[in-house]
Formats: sequence, structure tokens, C-alpha cells
Amino acid sequence: MRSSSIVLITVAFAMLSGCVASKIVTAPFKAAGTVVETAVDATTQTESEKAEDIGREVLKERKRERDACLKQAETKEERKECKRAYKDG
Repeated sequence: MRSSSIVLITVAFAMLSGCVASKIVTAPFKAAGTVVETAVDATTQTESEKAEDIGREVLKERKRERDACLKQAETKEERKECKRAYKDG
């Protein structure tokens, strides 16, 4: 039973053209290469992504400063001034 399976597999590979057999053999390596490329892409940043990250950090810092200003403000006028000073846009 086992020997007939081995013979059948051997005959099947012999019947396949070299092109198909080479695709079957190289497919796992190509898939692994794709995974590596995807992992490298996931760990690198483009210039625009870096700029977006910097922009987010700047906005967070401005919000912290605004919140601190509002917390220290004692009058309604001081709070308005804080909002004016740290207005988005």
C-alpha cells in the first residue's frame, strides 16, 4: 500500500512539466519572501508618515498647554484668552 503511494507520487511528478513542477517547488519560497517584504514595510516609515506623527505630537502638546492654561485661569476672561491663544487651525 505504502509503496504504491510512493510510485503514484513519483509518476505524478514525472508527468508534470518542468514549469509546473518548478512553480510547485518555488511557491513556498516566494510566499516566505512576500512575508519578509511585508514585515519590512510594516517596520519602516515614509516621510509623510513621519510628518503625520510629528504633527500629532505637536497637537497633543498644544492641547496639554491649553488644558494647563485653562486650569490656571481664574476668570472667564482668562479662559477665553487661553482658548484664543490655543485655537486649532
